[in-house]
Amino acid sequence: MAGLSVINLKQSYNIFLKYHMEKRAFDRIPSNADIRLCFENDINTGKLINLSRNGMLINTKVCFPLKTQFEILLPMEEEILRIPAIVTRLLRKGDSYDSIGVELLEAPAKYFEFIDSQTNFIKTSKKPIKTFVCTVCNHVAFNTAPINCPFCSGSIDNFADTSSAVNVLENFKVLTEFERKHFPIITISKEYGPDQDCKYINVHVKIGEIQHKMDVDDHIAFIDLYLNHLHLNKNCIARINMSCHIMNPETTFRLNDVTPGILTVISNCNAHGSWMAETKI
Repeated sequence: MAGLSVINLKQSYNIFLKYHMEKRAFDRIPSNADIRLCFENDINTGKLINLSRNGMLINTKVCFPLKTQFEILLPMEEEILRIPAIVTRLLRKGDSYDSIGVELLEAPAKYFEFIDSQTNFIKTSKKPIKTFVCTVCNHVAFNTAPINCPFCSGSIDNFADTSSAVNVLENFKVLTEFERKHFPIITISKEYGPDQDCKYINVHVKIGEIQHKMDVDDHIAFIDLYLNHLHLNKNCIARINMSCHIMNPETTFRLNDVTPGILTVISNCNAHGSWMAETKI
């Protein structure tokens, strides 16, 4: 790709120092968007771990060397943003590198608009929630990482400590239009038997007060249901996977009658991360 190269050592060192001096100057926003990494004529895949106004952390099987300039293709609303970046950090997992930290060189205005909208929301959220996210299937575990993922069976080594990775619903009245497309809406109904005893609890989940689109680059990938009662602390009991174009982001879970507690629902957008709502049963 034209204009992409490895820059000279002095310039690289200055950028590297600048990155490490300023890397905490901006809020970091969790994400799990699928992106493309373009260097010269090669295009590789990657997944965003977090992003900010001046940088990103990217999980990828092909880690470019330090100081490499390349271009990021990021799906954003109705278009693909092209963002030039430089590698400033390499992250190791075991015996190999699997993630890179980058500084953004000339991000477009729409990227900063998105960052500002997300940052404003996160600042108004509750205190951070201790979460661990499976880097294989994006399952969110609370408080501690499990020995094995309940969905992909991956080991505990696949879980990344990503506290604050989940956007938490507090009040629909103060949400932006973008946020209204992502948070789950939960409706509870009960079915009673002949003796008027509750036999089933129906948990209807609709993603978004405003309909979320189901495009390849921006869709609800799955809905996870957690139960918190007695000795169970946000135990994930079900997942509904959704195909783009074919599915609407809406489903109903039917539970046997259970002890009163808290139901937690997490919707996962492949472009904009995890969104959580809770209700009592």
